[in-house]
Amino acid sequence: MNNEKRNIWILGATGFIGSALVKHLAKNSENHLHILFHKQGNRRYLEQFNTFSGSLNSFDFDWFNRYPPDVIFHLARPAGSNFITRTLKSYLGENANQKWVKALAQLPNPPMVVYVSGSLMYGRRDAENPADENSELKPDAFAKYYIRNEQPWIEAQEQGIMDVRFARPGWIVGAKSWFYQFFWKHFMETGKIPCYGNHPMSVIHIDDCAAMIDALSLYGEKGQNLNVFSGDIILHLEFCQILADILKTETEIISYDRVKSLYGTATADALASSTPMRTLYPEIHEKSGNKFKETRQILQDVVLKLRDV
Repeated sequence: MNNEKRNIWILGATGFIGSALVKHLAKNSENHLHILFHKQGNRRYLEQFNTFSGSLNSFDFDWFNRYPPDVIFHLARPAGSNFITRTLKSYLGENANQKWVKALAQLPNPPMVVYVSGSLMYGRRDAENPADENSELKPDAFAKYYIRNEQPWIEAQEQGIMDVRFARPGWIVGAKSWFYQFFWKHFMETGKIPCYGNHPMSVIHIDDCAAMIDALSLYGEKGQNLNVFSGDIILHLEFCQILADILKTETEIISYDRVKSLYGTATADALASSTPMRTLYPEIHEKSGNKFKETRQILQDVVLKLRDV
């Protein structure tokens, strides 16, 4: 299928994962990219594609008559800065996604939808009991809000309305997002690597994450989900120590209460989340061609990129 022409729509293309996914998909000339973006991003880079400015709620579905989608990668997730705004955004997102499910199901040839979710949907688990793709969803931290956005797609998948697949990445390591905000900035300010506990983690490099999400669309079966990670489960303290070794410094324990006072409960819960994963579909992981299979390799590459900034 990867040699076939595909009309691909990407919702949320300017975010952390979305930007990496666009760059990955653009490497294949058989992929014709149509991008819906709500916030300002790298518009100059996106100009080479078919772009549409707007939101999930305001999108005109008549565009699908002109550019019928084969695959939709859904990374558009309404955010918020506190309990009230996150709750409100989650209801707005649910309503918008209900409209999308209905509109897509009515197309002559409904597309495959790959919804990019996250490991927080599985809730807290022990390293001895990692979540696989069939594990029950027990959302933790931010996922308690995000689950409402996903619910229309979960129901569409369960009812067989269309081919809906969920990609659920673990801790995505890249030069932006949580790693930059909660690790790199702290290192630049204090010279130390912060540690937020010793919970088990499943991690992946941002570029490999994008490739694995695409691999789900190329090699997965109808209605199949995929846990997105590389290598073995690692404890948070070991993750921090590897990073400290690379940067030739020491670690510093940051308490849950301190994080909560600085960033709020949802962020504190996310940083302390115990979300180890395994996969029922190692063949898709293998076909994705991931380059960084070990945590040290991942961190070395990202540190190199951050030092070049």
